[in-house]
Amino acid sequence: MKNLFITTTLHRYLQSKNAFTIVDHIIELQKSPQAFNEDFQVWKITKIDEITFSLELKDGNLNVILVHYFQSASIEIFELTMWLENSILYFPSER
Repeated sequence: MKNLFITTTLHRYLQSKNAFTIVDHIIELQKSPQAFNEDFQVWKITKIDEITFSLELKDGNLNVILVHYFQSASIEIFELTMWLENSILYFPSER
C-alpha cells in the first residue's frame, strides 16, 4: 500500500482518543500477505485489559483473517470498527 487516506471524521476521532497509533499498526500489517490480498478490510479494535488491545482483520464476509495484539497505556477506546477500502480508512457509517 503506497498511501493510506483517513476520512476527516475518523482522523479527528482517533486524535481525540489518543489512538492514532492504531493506524500505524494497520499500515504495518498491510505488509502481511493476509492483509495485502484483501481488497475490503474490516478492522475491529477491542480493549482487553488496562493496556492490551486486539486488532482484528476481517474480510467483507466477516471471516477473521488475522489478529494482532499490542499494548498502549494512552488509547482511550474500548471498541472501534473501521473499514479500509481503496486505500481509504473510514467509519462504516461513512460509506
